[in-house]
Amino acid sequence: MEILWEHRGVFVPPNKGTYFFTKHYGMGLPWYEGFFSGSASRITGEVCEGYLASPEALARIREYRPDMRIICCLRNPYERAISSWRFFARNGEDQPTLVAQAERNPDVFEFGYYATQLQVVLSLFPRDQILVILFEELTTAPEKVAQRVYEFIGADPQFVPQCLRQRVNPSGRPRSRRLAHIVHVLHMRAWGSSRLTAKVVGSVKRIGLIRRAIRKLLYDERPHSGKWPDLMAEFPQEVIKRYEQEISSLEQMLQRNLSSWRAPIGVDDDATYSLSQRRTVGLGD
Repeated sequence: MEILWEHRGVFVPPNKGTYFFTKHYGMGLPWYEGFFSGSASRITGEVCEGYLASPEALARIREYRPDMRIICCLRNPYERAISSWRFFARNGEDQPTLVAQAERNPDVFEFGYYATQLQVVLSLFPRDQILVILFEELTTAPEKVAQRVYEFIGADPQFVPQCLRQRVNPSGRPRSRRLAHIVHVLHMRAWGSSRLTAKVVGSVKRIGLIRRAIRKLLYDERPHSGKWPDLMAEFPQEVIKRYEQEISSLEQMLQRNLSSWRAPIGVDDDATYSLSQRRTVGLGD
């Protein structure tokens, strides 16, 4: 989250995620803690999308710091899957169908099983150490989200980050699939075991002028025309059913109405399932 990077009382490594608790655990704690050297006077943390979906990573985090505060940002799972597909397209690695993309990259669908994932978090950490944010809140009420996050981690809640009204990661199509793919591969390799390389690449990405120039060179960032409800035919029956079950469970866990996340009624043979769930869930925002 950009709101963490900007806060003067918070330190997040410039490379965003270290992937220590998933990919690089064998490097050892000194390697991991080296990302936070010189930040003793500030609140420290990292942003890494892979941790929530990994029970093993969550258990490792619990063992490392049982007092860790966990922030989970959840997005409509259908929208998240489509966005993931477009991410691969942006980097010249997309498959012709969403199912084919998920076969190559299982997290396209699996990262959206939020209730299952959050249940693991709740089994490891006290509820008051967990903050759940909905992605759409970042658009509709960014100031309130920033304040909630700052209060939750113990930072000054009055700080107002400049990024609140900026598009941080716009989608786009590669101007050259080959070039975009090469840049993406080099970029991901920088997230390997070399802490220095990761820091350097992350710091360069934080320079707005360079970041914008690279985006303009590599991508056509005109918005995609298709919204997620228009692409429901891309989702297999079993994924739709699983998502609807996960959404229902998540509504109960969070006591939130997530009807806007639901698949349109009639998109599959299990439409009656979706309808029955909507009639029985009466949670307020």
